[in-house]
Amino acid sequence: RVAQLEKEVAMLREKIHHLDDMLKSQQRKVRQMIEQLQNSKTVIQAKDSTIQELKERVSYLEAENLEMHDRIEHLIEKQVSRGGHSSRARSKSEYVSSKRLTGPKPLPLIRVVET
Repeated sequence: RVAQLEKEVAMLREKIHHLDDMLKSQQRKVRQMIEQLQNSKTVIQAKDSTIQELKERVSYLEAENLEMHDRIEHLIEKQVSRGGHSSRARSKSEYVSSKRLTGPKPLPLIRVVET
């Protein structure tokens, strides 16, 4: 009876050792997954930051573009009003107005008028 119990104890110890190894392996995998998630989160935050900076830059450039179009229109109108009714001036004016963006203005613009 003692020999049988010792044999059973040895088998149970072997099973415990095997389960312990499996548990440690799973813990390593979980740690690796957590590390990967943290790394991915860091990468995503960096990309989000870059995207936000690019959005701000695009907004600024769109506003600057609209301001330049307004300046060009003003200069063309000024040339036309001085008596230079050339077809060239009119075509520039038509070109400028055809290139105008139709979306909402990202930033308020101040129209520059030279006097």
